[in-house]
Amino acid sequence: MTGSLGPTSPPGRRARAGVAAAVVAIAALVGIGVAACGVPIDDEPRPIAQTTIAPTDDAPTTIAGTDGAEVSVYFLHGDSLERQGYPVEGEPTLRAALDFVLDPPAEGLSDELRSSVPPDTGLNSVEVSDGVAVIDLTSEINDVSGEAQKEAFAQIVFTTLAFPEIASVRFLVDGKAIDAPTDDGNRSIVTADNYDEPLNPR
Repeated sequence: MTGSLGPTSPPGRRARAGVAAAVVAIAALVGIGVAACGVPIDDEPRPIAQTTIAPTDDAPTTIAGTDGAEVSVYFLHGDSLERQGYPVEGEPTLRAALDFVLDPPAEGLSDELRSSVPPDTGLNSVEVSDGVAVIDLTSEINDVSGEAQKEAFAQIVFTTLAFPEIASVRFLVDGKAIDAPTDDGNRSIVTADNYDEPLNPR
């Protein structure tokens, strides 16, 4: 005689029940692990705060020259010397100033300004030592004579003496020392005191 074993659950239901039990067990383990790590669990999702770091600009700061830097250059206004300022990039140098005075007055300056420096006069070299500037010019400086030549040298002298560290000037022409024309005659070393008005703007 065969005894009754009671109602039997279908195989599919037993499988689903087993899976559900396993899921519950895994969830419980995950919850325990999270709690152990100390990470709080919020009831609702929250946005993750992002720390914003301003980008670093590694490009170097470039200063194009000295603000307002210029050199003093002397031209003739009538019979008198008149200063003109020429802007330059970087540090003002005597060579830059002499390059300007050896050229005609720049466009845009007064039409009444003129230069007695002969065209094409060039600068071979310039050196400054112990307050004395030694300026070597090309032979075109001799293309004028008399009063015009004295005016030309006065332009160069006072353009040079505009630099406070320079007190006197010596001249060479193509490497040979010369005496420059002044109001005190021809002189091997020239200072501002060697010129009188109107060629002395000081």
